[in-house]
Amino acid sequence: MQHQFTTSVKLAMIVASALLSFGFISWIIIASQTAQLAENRVKDKSEVTLNQLSELIRAPLMTNDIVGVQFALRNATKDLAIQSASLFDVENVLIAQSAQPQLSKEVLETFKYDIFVDHSLAGTLKISMDSQPIRNLYSQVFILWGIFWLVFSIATTYMAYITAEGLTRRLRTLTSRLPGTHEPMADEMLALENRIQPLLSSTRESDSSSGEGHYCSVVTAKIQNRPNLDRQLNHENLERVLENIDLCIDRTIELYGGRRLEGSNDSFSFYIRSTEHSKQHILVCLMAVYSLQQLLERLSSKLGIELAINWTLCNGHVPSLPIFRYHERIYSLKQESLGLSATLERGLIAVSIVEYDIEQLRSIAKFSKLTENHYLFEGFSEQRQMLLEKQIVHLASVCL
Repeated sequence: MQHQFTTSVKLAMIVASALLSFGFISWIIIASQTAQLAENRVKDKSEVTLNQLSELIRAPLMTNDIVGVQFALRNATKDLAIQSASLFDVENVLIAQSAQPQLSKEVLETFKYDIFVDHSLAGTLKISMDSQPIRNLYSQVFILWGIFWLVFSIATTYMAYITAEGLTRRLRTLTSRLPGTHEPMADEMLALENRIQPLLSSTRESDSSSGEGHYCSVVTAKIQNRPNLDRQLNHENLERVLENIDLCIDRTIELYGGRRLEGSNDSFSFYIRSTEHSKQHILVCLMAVYSLQQLLERLSSKLGIELAINWTLCNGHVPSLPIFRYHERIYSLKQESLGLSATLERGLIAVSIVEYDIEQLRSIAKFSKLTENHYLFEGFSEQRQMLLEKQIVHLASVCL
């Protein structure tokens, strides 16, 4: 069975793998470069030493001054890196030699240099050199880099793990808040995807179903005696009345899934929509209007003022896209609703609908015909009326 690692462990492993790869490649490059630099340094030192020694030896060699040659060789071996210096004649016979009192146990490298006098070979210089100190000096650079890389890799991997662990906790919290069955998974991202997938599918289905638009019902309430309220109430009291009306509207349409539209000085509007037209949708809208009407009548009695309001409900299909068509159609329904309200007396509820006639509408409530496609609401059945009374009592307890 394949073991699953948590997101934090996975991220830490990825970072560690990347650092290991970087360290391995860097190790090859740095090792190669430091070795080349050390080799060049050893070669340069040997060449400089042989050139200097040949200049010192040339004159004593021409005069056959063996003491002078020996003195020059001894000065050369004062450098601890030069373990021995020797001079050989043209027949490779040793003329003079100087060496360190205690030779290094390291493997020595030998370099030679031919001395010419008047274009003739006069002798050969040979030095044995301990190159290990020079190479060790360059190796220290590699070691220091290795220590730095190790510390940096451990710190980076640990920080990556801590950061990922914090992200993992947030993913677990988010996943636990989403709907769905709880299936233990080590991979938090996979668990989150499993929880989100059904929601995305539902959203796509919803978008698909609503792609052709919605069926909307725009409700407008016109306060016919608004001028009288302006005369009877001072500004502070009028503002308090309007705030109470707004509160009643907001709580009622919240219960029925409605949304506010921009109102005017003497009217307010909201709409309720569904995916398609149905008598059930019309019934819900009428229940919202009736509940709000009764709620405002109770508000009127409580405040001791008269609110003469008529109600209109205009229905129609509203396209979702383009967006300006959507707002254009909502505005058209609102204007139709305002126009219808101007013909009504106070307290009446009128419905404008073309999808159903009066006989079909009577299955959900009592209506009388006003004009073509316009009907006056007269009431609900006794059973539905009792149900609405309970909702109105609840709304009144919240708003009044």
